[in-house]
Amino acid sequence: MSSQGYFDRRMIKLPNIIKIILCSTISLASFACSSNNIDEITWLYSNTAPFHLAKHEQSPNGGLCDYLTEQLIKELPQIKHSRLQLPNQRITKYLTEGHAACHPCMIYRKTSTVRAIYSIPTTVYPPFSIITTKNNAKTISRQHGSPVRLINLLIDNSFIFGQTAARQFTNEINTIAKNTGAKEKGSLSWGSENESYAVISRLNHGYIDYSIDYPFVADYYNRFTKQDNVIALPIEAPKNTFVLGAVGCSATAPNNFAEKALKIINEKLKQSILPSEKYQESQRKWLKNTFTDFDEYYQQLILQPIAQPSSVVQEADQPSEAGR
Repeated sequence: MSSQGYFDRRMIKLPNIIKIILCSTISLASFACSSNNIDEITWLYSNTAPFHLAKHEQSPNGGLCDYLTEQLIKELPQIKHSRLQLPNQRITKYLTEGHAACHPCMIYRKTSTVRAIYSIPTTVYPPFSIITTKNNAKTISRQHGSPVRLINLLIDNSFIFGQTAARQFTNEINTIAKNTGAKEKGSLSWGSENESYAVISRLNHGYIDYSIDYPFVADYYNRFTKQDNVIALPIEAPKNTFVLGAVGCSATAPNNFAEKALKIINEKLKQSILPSEKYQESQRKWLKNTFTDFDEYYQQLILQPIAQPSSVVQEADQPSEAGR
């Protein structure tokens, strides 16, 4: 065999070898890329004002959490999106069951829970308050102080405490409620239709005497509905327990769904959504009346950490459940 013949055969085979190597490399890269992507996100929401609202003259961008969902869907066109309305208790169950779903109206936690992994903080809420009627407010303040001494109120059997069955608060308030037996003694609403309205309505009809929620919930019903006889009383606390919002995605969904989804969600939050004046206005509209320092704390707790990635977000005394 001549050396020329040997090299001729090598030259004929070499392009085929290169082709095989290139194709294999491209296939592996494509697989790697596809394994890091997600195809679909189901966005969960509840019928709970003012967190979720139909678009209307008074709510052109929906509720507190609706515009955020809308913008994430717009910013992630490569992913198929669907929305599913469920009661808050079912949202918790849906996430725990491991569906490929996210809820845009959760409470930020630095560490994941058995039900959800959390995005970077998306908004800041004021501390929880006592929600009651104007008449009851005078008696509660007279007997239990202003701000209200929560433990004293919860153990006072002359007042009936009420809430929705799925409602959770900060860790501190949850502990106080558990230790005082408030939830067991209280009157719970189990209905799934317009959960916050159910509590406000029961207050106005005298079925319960007080509840615990954000002050802007009372403000919403006073400004925009006929259930306008409610008031928010501050709760005595050793510190301002501001609550940070976040997107939460199912921690048990297969193929590391939450990690993959939140990687791209966090990118869009940092790059375009959170710095957007229109997004901030979608929060300010519902919060500003009862949270006059919203802009200051949004700058401090939401924008500064993303402008300075080394900043550590300080977790407030956070609620331990899904939902608000």
